Amino acid sequence: MIRLLVALLLLLLPAPLRAEATTCRLPERLESRACAQQGPSRGVAGQFDYYVLALSWSPAFCAEPRQARGNRLQCADNRFGFVVHGLWPQYQETRPGSNQPWPQYCQPDAAAVPEALLRRHLCRQPSAALMNCQWAKHGACSGLGMAAYFAAQEQVMQRLTLPALTPGPNTAGAVLDAFQNANAALGLKRDHMVLIVKDDALSEIRICYAKNLTEFVACGPGMRGSRPERKLILH
Repeated sequence: MIRLLVALLLLLLPAPLRAEATTCRLPERLESRACAQQGPSRGVAGQFDYYVLALSWSPAFCAEPRQARGNRLQCADNRFGFVVHGLWPQYQETRPGSNQPWPQYCQPDAAAVPEALLRRHLCRQPSAALMNCQWAKHGACSGLGMAAYFAAQEQVMQRLTLPALTPGPNTAGAVLDAFQNANAALGLKRDHMVLIVKDDALSEIRICYAKNLTEFVACGPGMRGSRPERKLILH
């Protein structure tokens, strides 16, 4: 009888959300346009110190009505956990003449991402507009070709273990611990990560990699996140 009651209670608990969908629904036709946003160009492609892999927590993103309305593929047609925001070349320190610790828009008028590349990677980075703008702003500064840049994101994600998280109250430190424990065999530590909390909800985790994308490195001083004791809600 006790075992039956325990089993029933476990069924009533919120289920952990899987960190990444293994499959997703894509529309029959995909429209790809070169990024319309264009900021000041700075830096030289391939000349940077390390990478930042930025992973957004999709349930929090889709909890915002404006984002949900404008991102049907991510927020209505599919259900994701962590998704790729971007893979960003980064400087260890702010360079002279710039108040930002990263290069950007190293190739003005970057081309649109072809449909075949969109289809390969949209279940990991579920927005054609995001993929185009991330390529224009960050990917073009990596020194990699377009296909190689998105393939690098894919390979990093295949090696990384994304922990399952249970919705509800939590702390930044607990989420960081979950990532560290899930990737202990790879050597992931606290100083390799920063957590971003927005409006008291988990928004994003950023993980710092060496340029070879196989080793973690300490994040530079320009990478600031929430303190471990910061309370947050997991949507």
